[in-house]
Amino acid sequence: MSALAHILLDDGLVVSGCDRTDAPILQPLRERGARVLIGHNEHHVTTATQVVRTAAVPESHPEIARAIELGIPLQTRAELLSEIASQREVITVGGSHGKTTTTAMIAYAMRANGHDAGYVIGGEAPDFCVHAKRGTDPWMVLEADEYGRAFHHYTPAVAVLTNCEPDHLDYYGSQSALEEAFLKYVSTLRPDGALVVGIDSALASEIADRLLAHRPDVQLVTCSSRVTADYRITSDDDAYALATPTRTLCGSLKQPGEYQRQNAAITVAALETAGFDGAAAAEALSGFNGVHRRFQLHGESRGVVVLDDYAHHPTEVAAALAAARQRWPDRRIVVLFQPHTYTRTSYLIDGFRTCFAGADVVYTVDTYAARAMTGEEMTSDQLASEIVAPNAIHAGSVEQGAELAAANAKPGDLIITMGAGDIDAAGPLMLSRLDGGS
Repeated sequence: MSALAHILLDDGLVVSGCDRTDAPILQPLRERGARVLIGHNEHHVTTATQVVRTAAVPESHPEIARAIELGIPLQTRAELLSEIASQREVITVGGSHGKTTTTAMIAYAMRANGHDAGYVIGGEAPDFCVHAKRGTDPWMVLEADEYGRAFHHYTPAVAVLTNCEPDHLDYYGSQSALEEAFLKYVSTLRPDGALVVGIDSALASEIADRLLAHRPDVQLVTCSSRVTADYRITSDDDAYALATPTRTLCGSLKQPGEYQRQNAAITVAALETAGFDGAAAAEALSGFNGVHRRFQLHGESRGVVVLDDYAHHPTEVAAALAAARQRWPDRRIVVLFQPHTYTRTSYLIDGFRTCFAGADVVYTVDTYAARAMTGEEMTSDQLASEIVAPNAIHAGSVEQGAELAAANAKPGDLIITMGAGDIDAAGPLMLSRLDGGS
């Protein structure tokens, strides 16, 4: 929502909005003149000429109900973003993992090569003053979120499918419904559009095949770090080689891990498919500083390095740990993990049992309950008892987890806070404790 607000401010419109708690991401909006209110009240919308909400906000919400009562035009975030993008050449980036980083990589590479491209990134990134901009270039890149079927609202020239795995089943209800939603997403491609797909994901590859069965007009561009593909990563370190249909490009990344190299391959493929210079894109990515909360360094104290990562799905957890082991092979890896919603923990429990195997120590903290209870919940302490290796300990609140991890830290440790909620607050707490603070 804050991204949309930035674009509307770019247009010179009067923007106001509210959230239940304050956050640093809101301050740039205030500085640009937006009226940001903390807390919800039906009177917030009485002077509005249009109201926009996320898919997670129901019509029963007081502000939304009041807007309906007053007859104020009401849109979802995806509907408004679709209007904004309707006159542009659009690259959309969808998938279960890697959307935010890949969107940021594409936007960064375009802008580094002199294109004032528009972009909407689903998180903050240090290379961008704000995480959304209308831009003046014909091209715009959008992160296409699957929650609430938001990614069905666009008509891209190039659609990216990074991968596909079970997630958001509390919303979709079944794996088959999720797969159909992803198939509909890639089917939104305009006539003669192109799908760039990461075929290391078997399900994404299957969805691509299903698309071609009824859309022979679509160009399929495949990417991989493991099997033969149109764009294939042929090295296994941060300085990589990328074999393309016409040449081999060499590049490097500041962030470690196979997933980052896959994101880079998809970025170059998407940009070449859209008509941009792939070699210039690969060169630009060597300066890309990543996305906040993706392998982000909090600091170091007494020989202990503290990182933060957004990983909250078993596949993401395992990938983050593999990247950490690649970068710091000799450090003891300690994870402070915050589950994201009780239902996700429950339906992904098979993956959670084993995904922490790359760590030496695991602490779980209380679940970040971003959505309502459904009756099929699994708590954080239950998760700790289910993790196979290493033995996990439930530490209580974020603050208690930070205290426990810091108290048991050893020189040479790497501590990673993981989760999509507010677990990143534990990093500064641990560093303060390690520095000798109370």
